[in-house]
Amino acid sequence: MTFTQRIPADRLSDLNVIEGDTLHVIALLDSSFVVQISRSDTSLPANGKASEWLRSAKGSVRFAPGESVDDLRMDYYAAKHGVNR
Repeated sequence: MTFTQRIPADRLSDLNVIEGDTLHVIALLDSSFVVQISRSDTSLPANGKASEWLRSAKGSVRFAPGESVDDLRMDYYAAKHGVNR
């Protein structure tokens, strides 16, 4: 069985819950609840990843003859972390 109840936002504001989180009541102690909050990793932004840069740069990335996506990815990480290639 699944049901939904409204809880005033001020009751959950200290828990830093966001839309999409799942709350699971683990225990009832005296006049309080122990809850587990689950948040999907997909809801977190994926900023700063080379793969995201490649996806966002569609059509603007020019490959040199014989150059691959892996070459570009390694160049990106080398520049990001100050490593000479």
